[in-house]
Amino acid sequence: MQALPQRVAVVLSGGGARGLAHVGVLKALEENGIPVDYIAGTSMGAIVGGLYAGGCSPDSIEKILTSGDFMRWSAGIIEDKYTYYFKQQAPDASWISVKFNYNDVTRRISTRLPVNLIAPYEMDFNAMELYAGASAVAGYDFNELFVPFRCVAADINANRQVVFSSGQLGTAVRASMTYPFYFKPIQVDDMLLFDGGMYNNFPSDVAMEDFNPDVIIGSKAAGNYASPSGDDLISQLQNMLMMWSDYELDPASGILIEHDLSNRSLFDFSKAQEIIALGYKTTLDSLEGIRRLVPREVPPAGVQQARERFLEQIPPYQVDSIIIEGLNRTQSIYVQRLFQQKEKVISLGQIKKQYFKLIADDQISSIFPEIKYNPASGFYDLHLKITKSESFVADMGGNISSGTSNTVFVGFEYRYFGRQAISLKTNTYIGNFYNSYTLAGRADFPSRTPFFMEAGYVYNSRNYFKNTTYFFDDITPAFLICKENFGYFDAGIPAGQRGKLFFGMNYGGRKDEYYQTNVFSRSDTADITSFEMITPRLAFEINSLNRKQYAGAGVRFLAEIAYTSGREIHTPGSSSPDRSESKHQRDYYYLRLLYDNYFEHLGALSLGFYGEARLSNQPFFDNYTSSVLVAPAFQPVAESKTLFLPNYRAYNYAAAGLKMIFELYRKVDFRLEGYLFQPYREILADENLKPYYGKEFSNRSVIASATVVWHSPLGPLSGGVNYYDRNNDKLTVFFNFGYILFNRPVGN
Repeated sequence: MQALPQRVAVVLSGGGARGLAHVGVLKALEENGIPVDYIAGTSMGAIVGGLYAGGCSPDSIEKILTSGDFMRWSAGIIEDKYTYYFKQQAPDASWISVKFNYNDVTRRISTRLPVNLIAPYEMDFNAMELYAGASAVAGYDFNELFVPFRCVAADINANRQVVFSSGQLGTAVRASMTYPFYFKPIQVDDMLLFDGGMYNNFPSDVAMEDFNPDVIIGSKAAGNYASPSGDDLISQLQNMLMMWSDYELDPASGILIEHDLSNRSLFDFSKAQEIIALGYKTTLDSLEGIRRLVPREVPPAGVQQARERFLEQIPPYQVDSIIIEGLNRTQSIYVQRLFQQKEKVISLGQIKKQYFKLIADDQISSIFPEIKYNPASGFYDLHLKITKSESFVADMGGNISSGTSNTVFVGFEYRYFGRQAISLKTNTYIGNFYNSYTLAGRADFPSRTPFFMEAGYVYNSRNYFKNTTYFFDDITPAFLICKENFGYFDAGIPAGQRGKLFFGMNYGGRKDEYYQTNVFSRSDTADITSFEMITPRLAFEINSLNRKQYAGAGVRFLAEIAYTSGREIHTPGSSSPDRSESKHQRDYYYLRLLYDNYFEHLGALSLGFYGEARLSNQPFFDNYTSSVLVAPAFQPVAESKTLFLPNYRAYNYAAAGLKMIFELYRKVDFRLEGYLFQPYREILADENLKPYYGKEFSNRSVIASATVVWHSPLGPLSGGVNYYDRNNDKLTVFFNFGYILFNRPVGN
């Protein structure tokens, strides 16, 4: 008499988001007493199977993979509280960065283009955290996990599959799920590994060879791609990347659970609950056939008890040793100093904060973390596999506009990485309205309290009414030309994970050329107001906004106090009512507060609030135009930064606004914004074009905007309409591709 089949292997295919159906499969099997003695998977099947093999219940797996955290990991978004602002530098208009090294021996330039769409850093750290405990209990032998496990990755150099049966469970799963061009490949034992689905998307042969089960229960959430079309590049790439996989099982010893997921996108995790529920139902529908092959039953309570006994053995996540790999000695010292702690043993939570500080460092290209339990010490060792960033970076970008803000942006940076991190950078903007040049150097010093010092030079030129010149200087009279020429020095320290406290000083000046009337001829000469000044300032800033323009999440807070001392020289032009030159000493302070916050998403809707206030004893300059030109401007929408709007400028004001952002489609938003600008006293002109103050809290102004934005891989493509209630042209229609961003001004 033949013995009944007892040993059951579950095989989980790849399939991206479709593979979430495997969670429902495991849930249905366990609830109905079907044993799972072995498990093997590829890609998403490896993620789900690895969690189950590591002691997670199907309910726990479902909770993890349907959480907002997992949605964020799969999208490459770093959690707001781990955003490290200290190393972020002022945003610029770059679309693309090309990084390269120059080899002194071969005299060759080696470049590196991005190999992934999704930043894997939070996913890597959390995968390490999810799987590390089970690896420690199993002694890094996958046969000793709660359920013996195998997963498959692809070694494209050797053109073969790699089967993981030992080592770090999280690393094995991460290698198996590395879909080409979507996630960054990882290196294991000198092999560069990609998604196992490239060679084996359904590893039933691996399960049979390694486990020799009596029965295989397969879950199919993917299939082979149709033959490529000569007109369809995507189908050609899919067939080049993914080899044909055999999903057939012998009916005498196997059953295949096929899920109808043809209408689900490979990377759309937003329907996770629905996909899991579908996998659960499909398995229940197949239960009769499964029981014919597997009459043996395992009580769910017994499985849970065994699971709890396994999980109780996991050592607490406490790290006492940090091992840096991939850097030279001085670079490793830099990293070690950033991890300095008072305690000998640090928790994974403390490590996570430091990990994201390193991720934010522009000297580091990538980090892959692993923790391994050391039985001798009773603690874990943290291994950080770090790849240094290239030494040279070239940036290109700008803005293509239907209005006046067409610009070309070019930047270049050199980075030195040793005991300190040093960067030297330069950039230029060339355009109709705005031209600029900057040269700067920054040094970062690692310690228990890191600090930086930065010095630079900036030239800015804004021509508000002449839109045909591409050069820095133009002798043809124009209504308003504003130029700045100054040097600066900044030094600062971090203030928590998202903030920094810094001292700065600008030294230089501005030169404004203008007519005090709109009626002038080419024979007229413009008024010129020069202001040479020194401005020390102290500022505290928090910034976790998710984009440098058209943000939709995060918060920015700025508190800044500054003192300006300078000398104004006014040289009147031919149309000036007062033809005498004047010189005045101007000394004043200002306090500026800014708050920009985007609240949690309510489905497809996100709400934001913007507030800004400024207090100052800034005096009038010689005439109305020069006084308004040096007055701070309220510019909450991108287009307003390119317009001279005197009714939205004041020395003392408060402003507030509300923003509603509707996600029309992935990466496509519709934004509605409305702002109220209230000056304390408006700057007005008398009959001699001299400035005077209007009534207190009178003449408030409104700005409203309706914009559709596609956040493309290069930059935002935006179009819409803006409304300025106190401007001659109240409605403006705009189209932009790129960024309306500028170099720092001489004053704020």
